[in-house]
Amino acid sequence: MLRALRAFLALHHRGTIAAAADDVHLSPAAVSAQLKLLEERLGVELFVRTKRSLKLSSAGHRLIPLAERMMSVHEEMLQLSDPDALQGPISLGGIHTVLLGIFPVVLRKLKAEAPRLRVKITGGNSPELIAQVEAGLLDAAVITRPPHPLSDKLLVHHLYSEPFALILPEGWACASLTETLTTSPYIALDRTNWVGRSIDAFLLRSGIDIRPAVELSSQDAVLTFVKYGHGVSVLPILRGEAQIVDQCLQVVPIPGFERNVSLVERKIHARSHLTAKLLKSIVEVTIEDKNTKT
Repeated sequence: MLRALRAFLALHHRGTIAAAADDVHLSPAAVSAQLKLLEERLGVELFVRTKRSLKLSSAGHRLIPLAERMMSVHEEMLQLSDPDALQGPISLGGIHTVLLGIFPVVLRKLKAEAPRLRVKITGGNSPELIAQVEAGLLDAAVITRPPHPLSDKLLVHHLYSEPFALILPEGWACASLTETLTTSPYIALDRTNWVGRSIDAFLLRSGIDIRPAVELSSQDAVLTFVKYGHGVSVLPILRGEAQIVDQCLQVVPIPGFERNVSLVERKIHARSHLTAKLLKSIVEVTIEDKNTKT
């Protein structure tokens, strides 16, 4: 039954038999068989089947919270011998800049201290990751703190702040922030994401009205364009990431302008002791990183 419930929840979360099969490490045929077995044991139709789709029936929707509770209780039962054991699976999300920054060091530390922990990592932007945490697809995620309050079902732990800086190619003259940005081609970070919008809002508050020469979706791409002399930009200086400290770039911190990086998790979930360990590891790594640079 538990194996069938695991397949059922994987289908609910991922949307297709193939994706669910990948999640539970079974073949698509085996997942279909598990779902059929679950229907037979419960005596109800959990799906509305057509030639091209498989959608949850009303009974299937009612089963979701029950199945999630059963899986959570099952994991708690497995931990009876050692309720604080750092073992088993944990699903984590991270914004791409964090995956490039402190995450590799954090995971190395986490695995060294908890070798029986099985970590699955998902990258994405902050809104996507928050939605996945709230839906139970991720146990926790490291995000940029949003400009608006989050659901009261979520816990938000502040991790650290990252200052923004004016980024210029090597050898370019650097006057005031306003003069540099208004007299040079500006390479913008995509303004549909929170960080890009934060930069845009800061420039407006500062009375700096510019039109980007180029707008790019990743910080790596912006840095590359600046490095090759296509213009200047404003970006956060990533904690633990070395690329921005490049001999071909000038980095001029902007006083009073920073972004907050946070860890978000549900208030109640079965792996809270594991996310607590993750939080502790991140804090330790950021302190070590700060001490190294001072």
